[in-house]
Amino acid sequence: MKGLITGATRGIGWAIAQAVLHRTSELTIIARDEGRLDETLARLSKSAPQCKVETIAVDLADLASLRGELTSWGASGGGVRPLDYVVLNAGTYTEGLLGEIEIESYLHDLDVNLNSHLVAIQTLLPNLRAGDRRRVVLVGSTAAYEPYPAVPTYGVAKYGLRGLAANLRVELARDRIGVTFVSPGGTLTDMWEGEEVPVGRLLEPSDVGALVDAILGLSEQAVVEELTVLPMEGDMHD
Repeated sequence: MKGLITGATRGIGWAIAQAVLHRTSELTIIARDEGRLDETLARLSKSAPQCKVETIAVDLADLASLRGELTSWGASGGGVRPLDYVVLNAGTYTEGLLGEIEIESYLHDLDVNLNSHLVAIQTLLPNLRAGDRRRVVLVGSTAAYEPYPAVPTYGVAKYGLRGLAANLRVELARDRIGVTFVSPGGTLTDMWEGEEVPVGRLLEPSDVGALVDAILGLSEQAVVEELTVLPMEGDMHD
């Protein structure tokens, strides 16, 4: 399989990249930080030398640059590059009340968490149509189902992302492209850095990676529409 993952240099994105390597012959990873991308490329190439790994360094908040980079990537080699799956995972947040937050911060978070996903899918549709398995996985959050008062811009974007997934699922079914919305609860990533969290209280990123890998391994006619996974003791997001 040939795949593309955003936000693959850390946290859930890194865990997903590790989990799907065994079924992937070509993997493209996208992130903003070139240094992190180079480190991730080296780690993935070492653990799975059979997989060709490429990188794209771009800020997902810069929608025009994202479209340009993906357009160039999709046509490299002189034709339409086949793509079997896309995992859109990158996300950010801003703390503060919706009634007080700077509108520029709000729009930035919407671009990274929501609008960049549509730009990526629109740009890569010809490549997905040329692929064999044709899967899109949008990594959401339980913030798509309930308020996250501490980081409301994140929650607003994830609600929107769930709606995007639902509508794309209907549209893309005619191309036999399956769309899955995966919503983890509190997960032990660097978003929790500096917080005192009991051991075992949060999900491990590898839990989400294993679920995405299972989704990609289903038969061609099977589509997981929405999937929610929570810590055993219930969600934790404040």
